[in-house]
Amino acid sequence: MNITLYEKMVDGQLQKISDRPWDDKLISALNVANFLLVNGKEYEMIEGRLNLDLNVFEILLVSVNSEGGVNRP
Repeated sequence: MNITLYEKMVDGQLQKISDRPWDDKLISALNVANFLLVNGKEYEMIEGRLNLDLNVFEILLVSVNSEGGVNRP
C-alpha cells in the first residue's frame, strides 16, 4: 500500500512531503508510533485517512521544533 505524508503548515495549508510504498510491518508500526522522522525532520502524526479511491493511506503530520515542541497551526 502507498502512504502519503502531508505536513500541516502554520497557515493551515497542506504540503506533501512523502509518497512511498510501505509494507505490512511499517503499517502495523503506526499503531504504536506517535512520531515519524522523514528526511531528518521529526513530525507528530495527527490523523490518518484511508483514501480508497486512490488506494492510499494519507497521514497528516505537524513538525516538531528543535526544543521538542510541536508547531501547531
